Amino acid sequence: MGYNLAYLATPTFGGWITMTAHLSLKYNYPLYKISKSGRNEKNTRPFGYGVKYQNISIDDLLKKDNILITALDKHFHKYLDRFPDSTTIVMHDPNDFKSEPVQQFLKRVNVITIREAVKQNLLTNYNIESEFKYHPFHEYDRKTYVNNTSDKCISINRIDFDKNTHVILKANPLIKDECNKIWVYGKENRLYVQFTLIKMGLKGDFMKYWRGRFAKTLPISIEDKDILNEAKYVVDLSVIKGDGGGTQYTFLEAIHQDCILILHKEWVEKGDLFKDKVNCYVVGYTDNVEQELADIINNNNSEFDETILKNSKEIMMNNINVVW
Repeated sequence: MGYNLAYLATPTFGGWITMTAHLSLKYNYPLYKISKSGRNEKNTRPFGYGVKYQNISIDDLLKKDNILITALDKHFHKYLDRFPDSTTIVMHDPNDFKSEPVQQFLKRVNVITIREAVKQNLLTNYNIESEFKYHPFHEYDRKTYVNNTSDKCISINRIDFDKNTHVILKANPLIKDECNKIWVYGKENRLYVQFTLIKMGLKGDFMKYWRGRFAKTLPISIEDKDILNEAKYVVDLSVIKGDGGGTQYTFLEAIHQDCILILHKEWVEKGDLFKDKVNCYVVGYTDNVEQELADIINNNNSEFDETILKNSKEIMMNNINVVW
């Protein structure tokens, strides 16, 4: 029996949205949100990435069998006591289970974690068992758009503290070829931009190299241009306390579209999936991370690139073949 997906969160961008969309698309699972009005809506609404959802009352949602909560934030904690013990919920990273109401909820329902580090964190620190599953990946058509952006080196993360966007901006002046500068796409955390980047003297660099938010499409696009099709390197310097080692959708989308990943060692060393110069490049071994990043791009390591891309494709088989 398939799942009825419930998105119990307010964000409209980011990993929660992407994972929910891939899960719905890959298995054709219906998606619901709790209606603010308390009434059911007959028509569906666009969720993003080609997925539709329906607003329904909490009472009617609870009548559904096999509910899977794909994301949960504090605005929906008031409903947790009403969900049956048979409910399943996904925990994406340690921030998801910091609060006491969520921890109590997890002790009585079925919990899925999507990285081994998160599974271990939940068990070690809260004595909560979970089932590890790979991110589900929907193999979308890479030839959707006629036009592509021409950027060779890009970042497609949120612009945020845990994404180390400032390191990327500091690397750009060290990259010799103007064509290989790292262009930044994604939703901005305005606090990070207004305070951290200004304090570091990087506000001007951010405004120069930020392309803006991309559309919630598969493939990801901006102004109806495919962002990844012409890219060679995708830089993702995510570092999240108590997390890492596994995949994110930025990784999977990049690999799917033949891009080579450059990752941070603080992420890579939380697991054994990614290996430097085997299936990705890794930076963060010195205090001068921006120089390490620039060196990879400046050196144009073509002797490794073909092998790295081929090996990274093997990673995706887990995400393509996983059953949810």
